[in-house]
Amino acid sequence: MPRNPARRPVRRCAGRPEEAPTGAADMARRRNRAAPVGAVDTTPPGAAPRTRPRYGRWRAGALIAVYFLMAAHFVHWRWAGTTLAPLELNEVMYTFEAGVVTAGFVFMAVAVLSVLFFGRFFCSWGCHILALEDLCAWLLRRAGIRPKPIRSRLLLLVPPAALVYMFMWPQVARLIEGRPAPAWRIMSPDDPWGSFLTTDFTRNLPGPFIALLTFFVCGFLIVYLLGSRSFCRFVCPYGAAFALADRLAPGRIVRVGAGCDGCGACTAACKSNILVHEEIRIHGKVVSPDCLKDLDCVAACPHESLRWGLTTPALFRSWSRRGRRPRRWDASLSEELLMAGVFMASLLILRGLYDAVPFLLALGCAAVLSWAAVMSQRLARRPRVDLGHVALRRRGRLTAPGGVFALIAAALVVLLVHSAFIRWHEWRGQAAFEQLRAATMRRDAASTTTAAATVIHHLGLCDRFGLVRSTLLDQRLASAYEWSDAPLGAEPHLRRLMARRSDDVEPRLRLASLLIVAGRLEEAGETLAALDRIVDSSAGAIDARTRQRVQAAHDVLARLSERQGQSDGAVDRFEPTGSPSRP
Repeated sequence: MPRNPARRPVRRCAGRPEEAPTGAADMARRRNRAAPVGAVDTTPPGAAPRTRPRYGRWRAGALIAVYFLMAAHFVHWRWAGTTLAPLELNEVMYTFEAGVVTAGFVFMAVAVLSVLFFGRFFCSWGCHILALEDLCAWLLRRAGIRPKPIRSRLLLLVPPAALVYMFMWPQVARLIEGRPAPAWRIMSPDDPWGSFLTTDFTRNLPGPFIALLTFFVCGFLIVYLLGSRSFCRFVCPYGAAFALADRLAPGRIVRVGAGCDGCGACTAACKSNILVHEEIRIHGKVVSPDCLKDLDCVAACPHESLRWGLTTPALFRSWSRRGRRPRRWDASLSEELLMAGVFMASLLILRGLYDAVPFLLALGCAAVLSWAAVMSQRLARRPRVDLGHVALRRRGRLTAPGGVFALIAAALVVLLVHSAFIRWHEWRGQAAFEQLRAATMRRDAASTTTAAATVIHHLGLCDRFGLVRSTLLDQRLASAYEWSDAPLGAEPHLRRLMARRSDDVEPRLRLASLLIVAGRLEEAGETLAALDRIVDSSAGAIDARTRQRVQAAHDVLARLSERQGQSDGAVDRFEPTGSPSRP
């Protein structure tokens, strides 16, 4: 297995003594920690030593500022109620599919335009996920751990494939189905998808738990297992778009002067695992689209032979192997096939699981699980297996860390199988729910009853055996029960919805309707009284149709209370209010 070039000791210059330097050279190296031990000191005698550029500190400050701006954005929304729409890059999909121009789409367009000229500065100076990756790599270095970068044929294909799936395939599917292209438009702040101002800051964001899990998997775990900035290289579809734009950018890391002697200090400093000294030797500039322009290599060069500058675009020169060492991979072809199978299975299982796991988190988990599968196979077949600097197996025997790894791997297999069971029934239940929705629109009683029973069967299994009970699961089950032969089965699901949001009108109104139909008039009255308090406190936030429905429930309850058991047809006219709607 080839050694990591970023860990390879730099070449010592001929005639350089091995003992510690003294005098001006010693002072220069103390001030410039990036200079390799064997590099020639070019500081003239008596001159002030070169001060290392503080690009790393400036970049850390910029990334910290990103999180401060995110926090300020959230605080402004909580304080003012209306704020700038979230600058989420995934809102580009909504723009392409629905035609609504969003702040996230404008933000993505500006970022791509900047990359087309300056190169991929946005990724290293403005991405919050990369900030977590670099923080994790720094913490691991402080602990004496250097993550080994993984070289995989399969994982390199994931970002461009995800890019095509997210942005290009929906357009192809639209053309195949003959649907017209959406008309681009700008929505007002009153609309849930307001273009530039919104009252729903979290409209396209995961909940706190999923957000923290995403940060842990994509910002920390993936770095330890697959190497520094592995999320950028092996997962991020936006990184694939920026990499494509970077090939056309004139802004690159270029060689200046004739001082470069190929010492490798630039390669050792590169966190993106690029052979900087090799690309500089062959092309006179860094041509790899993985270069994020963090300028660490510029600061590390002891001869000041590198800088950012304008030159001809790299285009596809990184694909040329002329003058390069043969490329080696960390997994055999059979292992890559195993990774492909585990990756696709994990992605299909995890994406949308419990109506919560977003696409990027599913991609990150799939990448981690695919490599864990390869390591598990090696653990079962090879006499010696290492995970970074940790020995998992020696002389055919498991070490203590190897036993822990095997237990974790077994637990992950059980969890993945359980998740596959839940995801299958979620998928079948969601498909049946769409059929139920269509049947209620057609007022087809037989089809409605059949579809409701199917939804209750599949989603009921998810409700009983799932590890998480989502809001959408309760909403769908409540609607299915309301249109089934046992409408009171919706009661526990409606009560759970009420417990999650104390100010939500809809589940209370639907529960009051069920209680009235069931003749539980006292409980219905208590529910409507609580509903009245919510309507009164919400003032103009409740629409006229909802107010009419609440008043209708009051009228029916009043007539039933007067006759106490003699409905006079009132109950028969009171249909379920929970008509299935598209989640």
